Amino acid sequence: MTRKVWTAAELEAMDPAEVDAVFEEGIIWDPAEAPQELLARTRERIVRRIEETEPTQRS
Repeated sequence: MTRKVWTAAELEAMDPAEVDAVFEEGIIWDPAEAPQELLARTRERIVRRIEETEPTQRS
């Protein structure tokens, strides 16, 4: 699903309530609806961050 990309000029022409509505409409709450490439990159960054900050468990 392609979402509209708003230009700065379009957003500046709106009143604050309209800008808020555009912002709210742009939030993807269900990960199944998010682009899979975005989820993969995010997952990689999270795993890398955990590996960098959490001590490894050794038995």
